[in-house]
Amino acid sequence: MYGDDICAVCKQSAQQKCSACKLVFYCSREHQRCHWKEHAKNCRSFKLQTNEILGRHYIATKRIEQGEVFLRERKPLVAGPPVDTPPVCLGCYGVLHADTAEPCHKCGWPLCRECKGHGPECQFTTQYRDSKVSITEFGCPHPTYRCINILRALALRDADPKTYKIILDLQGDCPIDDYDRGEQHKSLANFVKRFFKIDHIPLEEIIKIAGVLQINGQEVPTTEPPHIAVYDLTSYLEHSCHANSSKSFTEKDGLIIRAAIAINKGDHISMCYTDPLWGVTNRRHYLLQTKFFHCQCARCSDPTEFGTMFNGLKCSKNNCCGTMLPPTFLVKSTEKYPDYTCSICEEVIPWEAVDVKLEKIGIELSSMTKNNVDECRRFLSKYSRILHENHFYMVDVKLAMSQMIGQQSGGLPAVSDEMLNEKISLCKKLDQLFKILMPAEVRLRGLVLFEIHAAMAEFGRRQGPDQLRGMLMLSRTALKDAYELLRLEPEILPEGKIARIADKNLMEMEAIIKTLCAKANALI
Repeated sequence: MYGDDICAVCKQSAQQKCSACKLVFYCSREHQRCHWKEHAKNCRSFKLQTNEILGRHYIATKRIEQGEVFLRERKPLVAGPPVDTPPVCLGCYGVLHADTAEPCHKCGWPLCRECKGHGPECQFTTQYRDSKVSITEFGCPHPTYRCINILRALALRDADPKTYKIILDLQGDCPIDDYDRGEQHKSLANFVKRFFKIDHIPLEEIIKIAGVLQINGQEVPTTEPPHIAVYDLTSYLEHSCHANSSKSFTEKDGLIIRAAIAINKGDHISMCYTDPLWGVTNRRHYLLQTKFFHCQCARCSDPTEFGTMFNGLKCSKNNCCGTMLPPTFLVKSTEKYPDYTCSICEEVIPWEAVDVKLEKIGIELSSMTKNNVDECRRFLSKYSRILHENHFYMVDVKLAMSQMIGQQSGGLPAVSDEMLNEKISLCKKLDQLFKILMPAEVRLRGLVLFEIHAAMAEFGRRQGPDQLRGMLMLSRTALKDAYELLRLEPEILPEGKIARIADKNLMEMEAIIKTLCAKANALI
């Protein structure tokens, strides 16, 4: 790092500085231009720091504005299928069946009929196995596929030592007290060594690779089913269930990170490693099982989840309008959860009783008829007396219902005024909730806003000219916000397709509003 007010090129006094990172000074534009090739490698608005609790993590070195892209990665270090996957094509990750799979003529790993080649596991297999791989069982998770990503990482050991070193430097160690997980990684590493007869790579090195892949793997939705990828710089973004940055993937597995909210200088930069629509106990359990840490982020630390009552129950006492929650959810796996207590009358329900009740509701929710608005209404009505309106089960049903209305034959024009208003109301409430709970979930928020836009535009078309203009202007605002959230999504994803539709709709809507305004002015 160069000193303040000292030109990075000539070391003389300088007044100008890089407008992107604001960390490097120059005495002239000429020196800035000639230094750019070197500086571009480190021109970032964040820096890496380390502490005992978080390990390595990023701190913003300047204010990063909402929506600003501050990190791009062109390709992953390594990518491949999920661990527990049925046989898939190792070229495109499409699911294979006995009648669609064709073994690679070199190594035996099955491919689809369109793909003629696949990853470095092909050469690795032919080099270290006496016979080809034979996959004969389809339709269920196949244990042999657990080694694919490890093979692709190990192949870099000789082919690309620099990238291999970066992978080994990532976090990949199981906690000392997690014996079972450590044994799983050891068992997998032993399988790799036996199956491929590799004696020159230490067992401990393969165990470390298995841990790196699990802890740092990102689910990439650009294929069906999604595949897994590990990135270099992104792997140092710390987790928060209330993340301040969001990720978007490119069609070629690149990654784009932008600020979901404004990030001030000195703030930690975070993204969410789990599903933010899950309840707090499920989120924390998933993170412990897959990423090996007890989440203590601001959202998990607040039992009310910023006042939303995302895990709240309605008080079981008659005529009390309080909400029941435990005093904390930050309980280790070996400790007992505290009981739920009413915020008004202090009525208490044992944790175990709540757990049994929620499990029954969850089973009923999972067995509901799909794409049925009436089923959703019945569920919401039945449990509105038990669950807070923002409880994660209620939100799950409301989100599904908001998307269902208008999907029936005839689309939104065939929907009644009452249902249209219901859709608008549901989407608005969900949008407000998601802004508070999960500002980084750009794809989800963008889809909800697009639904608001479509419903408002349809509602406006059913009104008089004055009301139409007002509703179209509100619809345009929602559409602009939806496009801004979804604009970085690739066209191969539904969200990317919607972004392109939103861009087209915006131009058409601007023309309609302009015409309506001109007609209104002509009547004055």
